[in-house]
Amino acid sequence: MVTRSRLAPTAAGAGACRAQLANRSTTRARGWRRQAPSGWRRTERALGGVRGAIAAALELRFEGSTLPAGVKAVGAVRSGAGRDGYNARVHPAVALAGGGLSGLSSALLLARAGFDVTVYERKPVAGGRFAGGWQILENGSSPADVLEELAAAGFPRGVPVHPLHRAVLLDGFGRRFEVASQRPFAYFVRRGAGEHTLDSWLLGLLEQAGGRVVRGVEPPTDVQVVATGPRQADGVAREVVFTSRLADTALVLFDPAVTPTGYAYLFSLGGHGTFGVAQVRRTASLRAAQKLAWRRFRDVLGEFPLEVVHEGGQYMNFSIPTALQDGAGRWWVGEAAGVQDYLFGLGNRLAMRSAALAVGGLLGQWDGAAFENGLQRPMATSVGLRCLFEALGRRGLAALCRAAAGGDFRDFLLRLQRPRLATTLLATVARWVWRERRGCRHGALCQWCRRREG
Repeated sequence: MVTRSRLAPTAAGAGACRAQLANRSTTRARGWRRQAPSGWRRTERALGGVRGAIAAALELRFEGSTLPAGVKAVGAVRSGAGRDGYNARVHPAVALAGGGLSGLSSALLLARAGFDVTVYERKPVAGGRFAGGWQILENGSSPADVLEELAAAGFPRGVPVHPLHRAVLLDGFGRRFEVASQRPFAYFVRRGAGEHTLDSWLLGLLEQAGGRVVRGVEPPTDVQVVATGPRQADGVAREVVFTSRLADTALVLFDPAVTPTGYAYLFSLGGHGTFGVAQVRRTASLRAAQKLAWRRFRDVLGEFPLEVVHEGGQYMNFSIPTALQDGAGRWWVGEAAGVQDYLFGLGNRLAMRSAALAVGGLLGQWDGAAFENGLQRPMATSVGLRCLFEALGRRGLAALCRAAAGGDFRDFLLRLQRPRLATTLLATVARWVWRERRGCRHGALCQWCRRREG
């Protein structure tokens, strides 16, 4: 297995690199070959006048991994030149379009590797797509804890999360099912531009590492990384962010009579709350679903005062990408690449994973196996599970809630999402039946997307 290699160049080497590469040369540097599984040795082929600075600034080691199979950390730079021309060894400045989760994640990894990073964000603030509400960083799709995965991929420890061990599932018959796990089955994170959010944490670390964010401007056309968010709505949510004295709680309602093809949720932690309804089909009924779901949650929790901070809509984008790099050599990450979880829209983990993979590719260490096993396969599995979810109906979802409460909930999630023949067959059938045949609007990287309604 392969662990995160040492990406960060020495301070002296990085300084020398920047000084000698101020002309932003794009000459392709070659001459690196694999010597043994334990590492990489530079050959003696001349790399021009900048060879010494490049070698000093990018002295790397390829080691063994603590990540689960198929999820390899970026880190070791396998060759000097990335595909299609961009060369991280001799071109130390990187421009990115989009200051959301995947864009800031990519930028931070590059900045920590010693590169001059500039993020261009259209909105006045980075992370401005969200308003400080609670979201889920899922921890039930892989045996490895998501925080360990992120640390192995090069992210600093100290991600602002709150572990989630307990929740209450509500079915369509008014019954409650309490689920619990010994290890966190998920982590709460706040998203948006405000304080104590995942986005602001990434932004602060990026700026500490010397990266820049240019706000309120259109990105240039020659960026190396595209992280501009969803291209179309493949799932829609209506959400209310509020403050309240409500006790800490996590409620999720599964009732197709209220939210057909979706679910409703109410999260409250430390006086901050988020209530929402999410669907991937029949989204015209979302406002009515919101009223019905709010009534159901009030029946469970009773009346409680609150102050609305923000109310609005959100949407997600889903298309399984054939790659993360387009024909022009640009790398696409997060929902700009279609990366998302199609079962419940819990795509934060996948977004940060796509950033780590793209950064590795940008530096010449594209890992096709990790892309297939860590992105494409989980996304395809989520299509099969989404098909099952929509077919279960009210009684089927009630039975699923009952089963989830019968043991450790994290173990239940791991079993549910574990690759197996039945899931693979279901995903294959669902992708054939649901496939868009009228022309895809996701872009050139799309390998599969679901046909639009109507």
